[in-house]
Amino acid sequence: MENLEKSEIVISKILSLLMEWGIRECELEFEELELDDEFRFFFFPCIEWLTDEGVIRTGEIHGELGGTGCGSVMNPVLTSYGLNVLGTRIQLGETEEKLSDAVKKVSAGSRSYAQFGDFVGGLLGGFTKSIGS
Repeated sequence: MENLEKSEIVISKILSLLMEWGIRECELEFEELELDDEFRFFFFPCIEWLTDEGVIRTGEIHGELGGTGCGSVMNPVLTSYGLNVLGTRIQLGETEEKLSDAVKKVSAGSRSYAQFGDFVGGLLGGFTKSIGS
């Protein structure tokens, strides 16, 4: 599995949990994503990417140095912008669907969008395109 696909899965798991949890106090740790350790090193970079893109907001981030993926993220929550982006319809391969539905499919392991080509053709590319709109 390519690193892009791993990033896609981690981001999808994070977003799926945050959609399920809603707006509330919580603490997110890598273990809650229910992924193998090969995904651990993508956890904090994906959190930072989602935060930098304005899709999520977090409180304190407690991570260990060295990229171990150990630690926690306090009070992660989807922003209003993130909720808006997840509600947009995007073209993924030959189909158009709501971004939140695509995220749920990847999170459940039933689909990967990285197979449709380069970064621009996958779920992350669709997500990035939606953010830019």
